[in-house]
Amino acid sequence: MKYLTTKSYRPANLISDMDHMFNQFYTGNAAPAQRGFKVDIAENKDGYQIEADLPGFSAGDVDVRVEDNLLVIEAKVLENTEKEDKEDEKVTWYVRERRQGNLKRSFVLPDDVNKSDVDAEMKNGILSVVLRKKPEAKPFTVKVQGK
Repeated sequence: MKYLTTKSYRPANLISDMDHMFNQFYTGNAAPAQRGFKVDIAENKDGYQIEADLPGFSAGDVDVRVEDNLLVIEAKVLENTEKEDKEDEKVTWYVRERRQGNLKRSFVLPDDVNKSDVDAEMKNGILSVVLRKKPEAKPFTVKVQGK
């Protein structure tokens, strides 16, 4: 991977590239479905919007945090082991493909993100995270003085 030296590179692509690189390192070239959960990342003049598919999760199951220069989204899966704990009932699993363990993804934040101005909302299994840009990073128009 090349080192980036110009600002013309789109931060959303950088986030995607870094996420892909880390997922390859940890999972050995995993397919997208094996990476945890799918996300969409968009940018506008005010900031970035991340939407993550987390069906079956509630707001209390999801942790969104900023650590150094990373946005970390983690969904905690509580396994239903009630049936297995009963002594009088033995359960034999033949296929167990549904969620087990925690789902976690991390994204490298662009330099123009205000790390203390982040909002997250969970609605109908979709997590929406809004990352606002620093005021000095937003485009503005300069009025030209003179005649």
